[in-house]
Amino acid sequence: MDGHCGGCGGGEIYLTEKALELLELLGERAFLPLGERDGRPLYISDAGGEYVSSPTALKLAGLATLDFDIPLEGFDYAAYAGCTRLGSMALTARGQAALEALSVQGAE
Repeated sequence: MDGHCGGCGGGEIYLTEKALELLELLGERAFLPLGERDGRPLYISDAGGEYVSSPTALKLAGLATLDFDIPLEGFDYAAYAGCTRLGSMALTARGQAALEALSVQGAE
């Protein structure tokens, strides 16, 4: 299932189900941890699921920032062993607007 919204001022945005899940997680938490493995951004969920292409998709859509120079203070990055860089990601204003539009319009 793909999700898209048209209410964030930049036209429709198409996201995979995993990217939509990650966007919703960012809406629940101010910041999420991020690692870089094999040159690609990586988010590991609390349940151990890996999101490899989703962080990049959110960044390219202007919905999230990926900040490898801002690791989460006090976060245990043990699950990110093998990552060459550690950082965090957060919603952009456009990402917040997309979440608000999704809460009103829903995803298709």
